[in-house]
Amino acid sequence: MTVAEDDQLGTTNGEIEPQNEGENQICEKENDKNNVKIKNNKKVEGKAIIKDHNKRGNLSLYAEIQDKKKKKKKKKKKAVEKYDEEDEVENEEDEKFDSYDEDDSNNILLKNKIINNENGQNDEKVKPYDYEKLLVSEKNKSTIWISYIAYYLEKGDIQEARNIAERALKTIDIHLIEEKLNIYLCYINMECAYGDNLNDIFKRALLVNNEKSIYLHTMNILKMNKKYNELKELCEEAIKKFKYSKKIWTRYLELLHNTLNDEEYAHNILLKSLHALPKRKHLNIIINAARFEYKYSNIERGKNYFEKLIQEYPKRSDIWFTYLDIHINSLTKAKKNENDDENQKKKIKKLTLNELQFIRNIFERFSSIKFKTRVMKMIFTKWLLFEKNHGSVNTQKMVQKKAYDYVESLNSLI
Repeated sequence: MTVAEDDQLGTTNGEIEPQNEGENQICEKENDKNNVKIKNNKKVEGKAIIKDHNKRGNLSLYAEIQDKKKKKKKKKKKAVEKYDEEDEVENEEDEKFDSYDEDDSNNILLKNKIINNENGQNDEKVKPYDYEKLLVSEKNKSTIWISYIAYYLEKGDIQEARNIAERALKTIDIHLIEEKLNIYLCYINMECAYGDNLNDIFKRALLVNNEKSIYLHTMNILKMNKKYNELKELCEEAIKKFKYSKKIWTRYLELLHNTLNDEEYAHNILLKSLHALPKRKHLNIIINAARFEYKYSNIERGKNYFEKLIQEYPKRSDIWFTYLDIHINSLTKAKKNENDDENQKKKIKKLTLNELQFIRNIFERFSSIKFKTRVMKMIFTKWLLFEKNHGSVNTQKMVQKKAYDYVESLNSLI
């Protein structure tokens, strides 16, 4: 082997030496930069790993980025799937609505036909078939059943009307209490006006509805149909059954004054109610009794009731105001007759001197009691309005002076 061949083998087996020093320096710089980048990347990765290790089980920084990307893709897929599902549901609903459009329009036409028939505006006569067809889709609507009952009552067929009422009670769902109650009330009205089975229907209604509401409704129906003997019997039964109910006692008192015209017995019923009711309800029942005396029977007795109340509760401004309102209205508003014109009905009756003096005396006593400033302002405002309607300029000035004196007394205390 020659010397030249040895030199060639040495250069190929060993490292290739750069041709000059400048190129050597450039290579060293590039290697240093690459090493720095690798170290920095390792530091960042190491920090992320340390932080994630402290968070217990979280992914590295790079892994988190990849995980977020995957989640975004999944969300997009889910959103697309949801939109597809919604489109399918909408299409199904549209198909359903298209299929129901015809039935709904028929039901609306039937309803309008029935309503127009009830109002006497329909040229076409409603037939039982129309009701039956409508009830197929709306069996729980008490208004349709009641209209169906009224149809047979107009025909004078009470037995068929009863059959429809019984069908309604069996057909309407048991949890629809209000709808069933409407049928029972209609049934009671029908038996009271046209039939003879009121007692049986009344007892059946009590078993499945609020008893007090059934009693109060039946009282009103008996009053409307002028069955006063049955009304009094029912009221006596009610005050025994609901002896702690202020509403029942009040209703009976009003019926005695307004319908049964038995003032003395009404006074006895008031005394009975005060024995039966708890003391906290006494005030309201006495005020109602006084109101009925003023409105229907004896003004003097009503006045006595209020006078006793303001003696017992002098600081109750609401009793004073109620007393004034009822007393003034009973004196100023003339009894209205059906033949009176509108102008005659609006006329205010002139008060006598004694009546004026009595009302002013109530205002004087009322304003002499120390109430809050707001209440005192209401008293003087009401008094001044009364004097403008029924008094003179001098009496108005007198009220204004009293109000001024009251304000001055407040200023002196400050």
